[in-house]
Amino acid sequence: MKRSLVPVIYDFKRSFLRASTLVLLVLFIVAGIGLSYLSYSIVSNLAGPVRTLGIIAMDNGNTTVYGVAYDLVGRQLSGAKILFLDKMGRTIYESRVDGLYHLSFKAPINDRIARVRIIYNGKRADEDVLPLNYVNKTYYILYYANPFSLTESDGVLWMPPDNPRTYAVVSLIMLDKSSGEALLQVLSFNTADHRLKPNYELIIGYMKLSSNGPDTTYINASKLPHIVPYKVINISDPYVRYRVKLDPSYNAIVVRVNGSNETLIIRYDRLRPAKGFMIESMLSSSGLQLFLNFFPIVFLYLAYKLISKPKASGALEFILARPVTKWDLYVTRYVSGVLTALVSSAIFVVALDIGFAALWGIAFGAYTSFLLFLAIFLGLVAWYSFCYLLSSGLKSSSGYLALSIVFYLLFAMFWGLITFLVALQIGAGFTGEAWESLSYKLSMLNPIKVSDLIIYYVRLHYGLVTPIQWINPGIVAGAILAWIVVPFILGYLVFKKD
Repeated sequence: MKRSLVPVIYDFKRSFLRASTLVLLVLFIVAGIGLSYLSYSIVSNLAGPVRTLGIIAMDNGNTTVYGVAYDLVGRQLSGAKILFLDKMGRTIYESRVDGLYHLSFKAPINDRIARVRIIYNGKRADEDVLPLNYVNKTYYILYYANPFSLTESDGVLWMPPDNPRTYAVVSLIMLDKSSGEALLQVLSFNTADHRLKPNYELIIGYMKLSSNGPDTTYINASKLPHIVPYKVINISDPYVRYRVKLDPSYNAIVVRVNGSNETLIIRYDRLRPAKGFMIESMLSSSGLQLFLNFFPIVFLYLAYKLISKPKASGALEFILARPVTKWDLYVTRYVSGVLTALVSSAIFVVALDIGFAALWGIAFGAYTSFLLFLAIFLGLVAWYSFCYLLSSGLKSSSGYLALSIVFYLLFAMFWGLITFLVALQIGAGFTGEAWESLSYKLSMLNPIKVSDLIIYYVRLHYGLVTPIQWINPGIVAGAILAWIVVPFILGYLVFKKD
């Protein structure tokens, strides 16, 4: 090992392996995952952690149900519990189901199924039933009808006259808006013979709807405006999952059975991406914000222990009496803090990713993980550089603590209020692109909040924000480097004079 690295490793151990750093890191990780779980519980209850498509056929109490249980991104679930409820909320029948299911049971003739409840891993979702009359019999379409669901839209397709007894329930799930990736689910059901395999063609295309058009609508094919053709899918299985690429030039997908005039139109410009919906819940959760806002306290304290207190007590003079230059001492203790930020950020992001994957069943992915790590790490280094400047320039350690705490409260606790007052003064409003643009501009003036400029690219990747023209990698890098490099240089110039 090179001798020059020994002081760095020694000071890194003193900064990272100190009880205060480790205890706070563990506490923030536990609190972050715990609060992320709370956010997951709220969001999943709104968005539906488990869903089902299906058709219910009832004939003199003989009930047949054909459906599929899946999660927010369309993966089939094993071991879900399904309950059929009457209008009073009483259970008529319940069963365990695995993904695609086919149930038959006897139900009282007078007890109409009003709702279906599906439960998975302690989470539940209630499904509405849509009556569908056919030849003196009533069938019920099962579909996800929660008004808070923004990731999925559903509809029912009728077959042409030569195949009148088959119905198809169609569901479109937006997966990733940046790539246009979506999942089209088609569940076919024959009212005469539930075991009969379907045999028809599903025609898919795109069209442009007016901005005030409905989310889902039906129209006669002969009255349709120009449609951009996309695919023709041969349906030969009762349940089909098909990945589609949604064209950003249009805002609606058109689905029709070949030979039928009834056409289902689903708007997708209003759907939020399922993965982005999960990422947004994590980004806005108290867990991540808790770490971003409070873990900088550790680096405020590190600057105090490594520079301010030794300088005020005369301990630095004793060290400098040895063959060590001020530059060596200044850089060594600065680098130890940077390494502490690097290791702490990496550990937190890995823990957050593991917790996220355990909750949602999907990992961040390399792109999101890297940007989150970069945002947290560079934000901590920028704040540490600012604290390092204060500790180098103030001779009194108590004066450093007082001033650094004031700046911490300003940057971490009251910055939202400052942004609100500025927006009020210039009339930028408190929502929309003007508010977001102002927030990011003010973030450049805050060493703790510069991390938001990188997190912006995470949100942009998942289509969670509209692009802001002035934000580009050059401006983001310049703002962050300015907060890191300028305080570091100024701090050394002051430190060298003392």
